[in-house]
Amino acid sequence: MIDESPDEAGSGNGSDRDGTREGRRIADRLGIRELSGVVSDVAVAVLDGEGRFTAWNDGARALLGYDAETVVGSQYRLLFQAAEREADDPERLLEAARSNGSVESEGWRVASDGDRVWVREVLATVDGDDVGVAVGADAEPAGYVWVVDDRTDARERERRLREEKHVAERVVEAQPDVVYAFDTDGEFIEWSDRVPDVTGYTELELLEMNPLEFAAPDDRDRVEAAIDRVLERETAVTVEADLLTKDGERIPYEFNSARITDDDGTVLGFTGIGRDVSDRKARERELREEKAFTESVLEAQPDILYAYDAEGNLIEWNDQFRRMTGYESDDLVGMHPLRFIAPADRDHIGAAIDRILEAGERVTAEGRLLTADGERIPYEFNSARITDDDGTVLGFTGVGRDISDRKARERELERLERLNAIVRTIDETMVAAETRDEIERAIVEAFAAADAYRFAVIGRADPGGTNGYDWTPEAGAGIDATADADLLSSFVDPPADADGSPALEARAVQRYRTLPESVVEAWRTHAEAREYASVAVVPIVASDRPFGALVIGAREPSAFADREREVLQEFGGTIGHAINAMAVRRLLYHDTVVELELESTDRGDVCIDLSRAAGCDLSIDHVLPLTDEVFVYYLTVSGVDPETLRAAATESTAITELRLIDADDDESYWEVVVRGSTITELLGEYGARLESTVVRDGTAELTVQASPDADLRELVGAITSAYPDTRLVSKRTVERPVRTRGDFRRAVESALTEKQRLALETAYHGGYFEWPTRNSDASEIADRLGIARQTFHQHLRVAQAKLLSAYFGDGE
Repeated sequence: MIDESPDEAGSGNGSDRDGTREGRRIADRLGIRELSGVVSDVAVAVLDGEGRFTAWNDGARALLGYDAETVVGSQYRLLFQAAEREADDPERLLEAARSNGSVESEGWRVASDGDRVWVREVLATVDGDDVGVAVGADAEPAGYVWVVDDRTDARERERRLREEKHVAERVVEAQPDVVYAFDTDGEFIEWSDRVPDVTGYTELELLEMNPLEFAAPDDRDRVEAAIDRVLERETAVTVEADLLTKDGERIPYEFNSARITDDDGTVLGFTGIGRDVSDRKARERELREEKAFTESVLEAQPDILYAYDAEGNLIEWNDQFRRMTGYESDDLVGMHPLRFIAPADRDHIGAAIDRILEAGERVTAEGRLLTADGERIPYEFNSARITDDDGTVLGFTGVGRDISDRKARERELERLERLNAIVRTIDETMVAAETRDEIERAIVEAFAAADAYRFAVIGRADPGGTNGYDWTPEAGAGIDATADADLLSSFVDPPADADGSPALEARAVQRYRTLPESVVEAWRTHAEAREYASVAVVPIVASDRPFGALVIGAREPSAFADREREVLQEFGGTIGHAINAMAVRRLLYHDTVVELELESTDRGDVCIDLSRAAGCDLSIDHVLPLTDEVFVYYLTVSGVDPETLRAAATESTAITELRLIDADDDESYWEVVVRGSTITELLGEYGARLESTVVRDGTAELTVQASPDADLRELVGAITSAYPDTRLVSKRTVERPVRTRGDFRRAVESALTEKQRLALETAYHGGYFEWPTRNSDASEIADRLGIARQTFHQHLRVAQAKLLSAYFGDGE
């Protein structure tokens, strides 16, 4: 039935009541009351000429949930979503119905509970006695008839069908195998993109082909029989055959086909998937070949193969087993497995055999193979239980592998770890040592105390001798260095019949192994008497200047392998640098120093060249050596703007990086990275240092401090030789304060490691501690040092703690 609002429904004005009455008349004229009774599941409503609902049937209420009291008097746009209302979609539909007489559309409509319903609706005009007649743009219809059909389920079914079709198409497209479908006459009706790719035929060619044309001639009878079976009696068939391509190539394929039927069971054809089984066929051939060659491969096996019965009798073995054990085949029959194991290893090998036989474990065990002549060879045995089909234990079988090389590598690694531990301990001692004697004594005692070594002796190098240097023992442990001085010296400067080079001349570690078998009689006799088997000679070098050599005697004949030699080579350099640094510190901490005043216009000096090029004054506040070839200068510049200085520095080949740290109206503060030889590097080689440098428009005034016992003539000569446009202006002796700055610096430097000192020094001169605004952050400083930011923070914190401790502590 049609629900109608009472006359009082709507807004209550006369126009609404007139529209409602007109809507009733339209409904009566169209017989909608009777139609609603016949098609109550279809929503039917009437709208007046202004698009307001005037009648609403049960179908509409069932579909959208609104009752007549709510809807009648409301605008047609009530049922549309907000976006559609904003886009004036309801008005356009009414206009289309008015212009054309009716309009049909599909879309979402909003139910009373807010849910959406997908509908198909017809909106027709009513004018006079005619329904669905165009009224025209200027005339208003008497009203509209609105008929709606719920299409939500149908739309969902259509969506699912589209998705299923899309998924099916994508599955076929993604299928790496060929997919095909033929009708009962053998005509192609469908195929995947892989079919033309694999066969080489075009789409037009495929349309004219039947399935047998894709099979190699000698396989066609089997393929035809398989097709007959799938069409006549079997729902699915698998057949293997060679796929014949357009160019005649034959590819092994497996075809899995199934019958196609309609809903009535009528056979329409067959479809299937063809899979390339070339790899599988190749694997099958390989398996056959492997099986054919199994016995010969086993005999060629470098490992030993064996099989024992449950009572421990040897029943099978390969030739390698016989060769390694040294027994004849007749002797091997029935021998017990422990007969081939060294006595000391028999308990744990016997326990491993018990686990194999009793618990069924696959066991890996190491032990020494005992040969017929008593030789013991390190072996790794991998064994497993043998059972029959009923699970009865028949014995065990396995493989034994010679691990002599692996054991040698393990011993080498152990020696390397012990060596690194010794080196780390000595490094810590060298940092705290006050004299060269302390360093040398700590080194020899650390090596002699280690189980792997028998003795260690350090000697010093003096110019002269057959090969340029004389070596004299100074400190030894584990051996009487004085009594055995001549023999120890023969390792440093070996005789002609020895396989080695003079270590100090070669600047490289020399090793002498298996000394009890040496061709040098003195070495052979001494090694047997002192119970050592190998010797390493480590040159102690800094800046290519030999300070001496360390001689180490080891117990093992194979000691001092390549990696150990690398560690010792680096260690020799570390000792040399420590001794050199100690000498430099000792010179710097004298109470009296010699100051040299020099004047230079030599443009070979980077600061002089920069001052002249930029037309400025500058002073060197600090020079920081990063490496032997790279220095960081901290400069104060005046008389020029920063951009002019930057432009001049760009032209210098020695300056690789430039960074402005700070600037004001009069001066600027710079960090400059200089690569190559510098006067700072030259002075360091002679135990001297650059105290200050002021450069005014290309003319430098340098103050150099040197130890009183330094060879000043040689020092000045080296400077003027490297920088010819330099002259000595004056020389004077300067007294230093007693136990002030020198004592403090010595206390701090003795506490700091090299990395901590470098981090602290770079941070200070790089403006890291400026306040309230830093001129450099941690990342910039870390980048300058070539380390991670976190590592820089760690070094800096520890260095600061040590510095404050020295300042606030007792100065020790």
